[in-house]
Amino acid sequence: MIKPLLITGATGQQGGSAIDALMSSEGANEFMILAVTRNAEGSGVSKLLKKFPDVRIVVGNLDNVPELFQEATAIAGQDIWGVYSVQVSMGPGVTLESEVKQGTDLIAESVRRGVSHFVYSSVERGGDAKSWDNETPVEHFKSKLQIEQYLRTNAGDMSWTILRPVAFMDNLKPGLASRVFLTAMRDAMHGKVQYWIALSDIGAFTAKAFLDPKAHDQQAIGLAGDKLTFDELQQVFAKLTAAPPSPSFSILGSILKYMVPDLGRMLDWFGTEGYEVDIESLRRQHSGLKTFERWIKEESPFHLKNEAMRLV
Repeated sequence: MIKPLLITGATGQQGGSAIDALMSSEGANEFMILAVTRNAEGSGVSKLLKKFPDVRIVVGNLDNVPELFQEATAIAGQDIWGVYSVQVSMGPGVTLESEVKQGTDLIAESVRRGVSHFVYSSVERGGDAKSWDNETPVEHFKSKLQIEQYLRTNAGDMSWTILRPVAFMDNLKPGLASRVFLTAMRDAMHGKVQYWIALSDIGAFTAKAFLDPKAHDQQAIGLAGDKLTFDELQQVFAKLTAAPPSPSFSILGSILKYMVPDLGRMLDWFGTEGYEVDIESLRRQHSGLKTFERWIKEESPFHLKNEAMRLV
């Protein structure tokens, strides 16, 4: 029997990457993808359906999870088998409390409804073991720890997997915004390495968890594809791209940290503690795990010095 999968954040970065990976996998026919969106008329939904016409759209939001499940179950015509959970963690109106409530409500309703497997996208906090207890000073990291702990304690018979990605390669784009962010990161890191992951690889590990839930049950997995110092990162950009995102003035990085305090706390945490992931172990599980160089060549929006280098 086909397995209905409820995918939250379906038109966002991580939910979208999960759908891409699931629909492109050899086991795609096992699943009915139920994509959650607040707005069925939005451009994100149009793009999703153009790419994957068989995806079913569920209009709802995580502020009313029972109603969301009721709608999804009606569309599926059967009980929901799996849930992919990701919450908005920064932005207007988003608080630690609102993120935690959405995350824990989704877990509680999944347990109540008899969901078989639950995948939660969290964040890496300094190593697989340390992440269970390290709340960090970062608000949108603290919220994810609380959701993880709730899942671990209250899942009952529901199997689960926690994915803990590091910094997204895909957040770096041509333009001033990325240059200012990189400036702030450079000034906070003091020569330390930073870990990076491609969204497509988060999707790949999400698909693995749903395709083989027994092998991934009660696992919390840090996700990274590369680790680079700031200078090494700049060398990769200079080697491959026509217009590398070179750092700007330090004052602009300081202003960014002041204007977005939780982003500032995160950047400072990168410099004092930071992520810790066994990349080679992940690569043994997923041979396509992308280095930063490969991401630039295959998936980035940056113009290459020579487009013949692009791997598509």
